[in-house]
Amino acid sequence: MHPHHRQSEADGVTEPVPGLLVGGPNIGMQDGCDYPYKEIETAYADVVCSYASNEIAINWQAPIVYLTNALEALKTQAGLTNKSLQKK
Repeated sequence: MHPHHRQSEADGVTEPVPGLLVGGPNIGMQDGCDYPYKEIETAYADVVCSYASNEIAINWQAPIVYLTNALEALKTQAGLTNKSLQKK
């Protein structure tokens, strides 16, 4: 709900821009924010200042965009699109 994303923070809308992927737990906690848990798998803070665990960056978005497009291409190749199903 509170990603480290300037556009989401500055747009004046309470909710962040939908559909963006954040980094996730980061044991380094380099940003100096207060983390409620310190264990490796839970070192995450849903606050704007937490760029170490809660940042939206191109290196997180690119793989999910690639995967989505690859799955769509495979679905089309297999004939499982809405258009191909309507023809049958």
